[in-house]
Amino acid sequence: MKNSVYHLRVTIFVGFILLIGSNNISHAKKIFYDSKSWIVNVAGDANILQDVGLESKINPIKVNVENPLNDSNYLKPKTLASMLTNEGYGKKLINALTANGTSDELLKKLAFKNVQKQDIEFATNTLIGGENENALTTYLKDEYLPILMHNYYCFLFNHTYEVPVTTKSGSKKTETRSIEYYAIYKVDVDSEEAFDIIASIGDPQRYNSLNFPVSFVSGGLVSKLEKNLEKDAPDLMLRGVLTQRNPAKISIGRNAGLKAGDLVSIYSQKTDKKGQPYSKRISRARVGKVWGNEAQMNFESNLAGNRKNGDVVVRTRDKHTRLGIMATWQPHVWGGQIFSDTKVSFTRSGIINHFLFDLSFSMTDKPGQKFISLEDANDIYKSPLFANAGLGYGISKTFLGYFDIMPFFLAQYEMAIMPKVEGSNTPLGSSVRIPIGIRFSFNVAYPVKFILEGGYTLKWGFGTDYQKIKQACEYLDAKRDGLFINAGFIF
Repeated sequence: MKNSVYHLRVTIFVGFILLIGSNNISHAKKIFYDSKSWIVNVAGDANILQDVGLESKINPIKVNVENPLNDSNYLKPKTLASMLTNEGYGKKLINALTANGTSDELLKKLAFKNVQKQDIEFATNTLIGGENENALTTYLKDEYLPILMHNYYCFLFNHTYEVPVTTKSGSKKTETRSIEYYAIYKVDVDSEEAFDIIASIGDPQRYNSLNFPVSFVSGGLVSKLEKNLEKDAPDLMLRGVLTQRNPAKISIGRNAGLKAGDLVSIYSQKTDKKGQPYSKRISRARVGKVWGNEAQMNFESNLAGNRKNGDVVVRTRDKHTRLGIMATWQPHVWGGQIFSDTKVSFTRSGIINHFLFDLSFSMTDKPGQKFISLEDANDIYKSPLFANAGLGYGISKTFLGYFDIMPFFLAQYEMAIMPKVEGSNTPLGSSVRIPIGIRFSFNVAYPVKFILEGGYTLKWGFGTDYQKIKQACEYLDAKRDGLFINAGFIF
């Protein structure tokens, strides 16, 4: 059992180091999103990439290779790259694309599929009708390069381990648990090597002399896959281009797996001091209406983006539910609130419907004030404390790319208590509150926003002790209905 605990601790520690190492590699170079979203060939466990919505980007290729991840090496995917290179994994994938160097039929099919995809995304018509077969073949050969330069292996490993647990009866036993890890490798083929592959098809002696290294791209927990791909493997991300500004439209839609409510980032292409291209995020937008091959979006963070510059649009990982904290105020009553805000539906015009939930606690500005019961002078208690929980609905729209306006209402149940100092009676009062207001949200650093909201609260009290609490509030001039102002942050 001690060995099991030790094994678990080592697994978690080494896994943590692995993830940090992977992140350090990704931060060492700047991200670059090519404006042409090439179809990517993936061998191995391509399904895990398809499961995160990359079906339109992934072309599964069957290659007869062993999964290198196992109990002894699943935590060292970087060092496995040299082993995969030595065992010819790179050449094996190229063999699958070229029928072992004897045919370019599959390359031709993939190139045709790639060009069609590019035509759709860029609204062009490269393959003109009536073109003869020889001219078409010659054209497609020029498009073999991106097919040969975008090839990956993806491997999955389910690591199982045992942990000691104590049952409800107090007995000891062990449970088997598992963690899923992934590793992604790229077959490194540059443009010159791609030309060599094409030129050697049908020439066994020349083709057999070619070999291609395999490099580590990304690895870690499967639960972090989509997050890691954004920085580790931009080549695999779903993307298109900005095609129109007013209204803003992009070149990917339902056929690429995009749906209403998805967040997209707009990147501008830059060049560093060494002449290397990189992509800089200049704004974010929310997808509203989606068609087959295009979508309309509404800017949510900045308004930057120009179709003439060929700005790239990349689908970005995002949570529709966010948490926040606020300070609350009503006359002579202060408090704090934690809340959640869930985006539930989206319209073409950029209007978003929200489901709201909150928990709050408040007190008067004289928390030490004492009251004596008129019914029994031995009952002494302090000024009221208030706790409530509520559900609600809001409808919002973003303006100028940096602030939102959201009218909303909440239905809250509130319990008020006057803490006992002496005696046996502790007044408890209940009420129903309906805050109706408007929220203004200002971008600080996406997704963090500063929130300011105000409105009016309706309230109905009930319970035998409610009158005592109401009298105390009237004496303190403390309001639990009427005007309210809240301010805080949402994350």
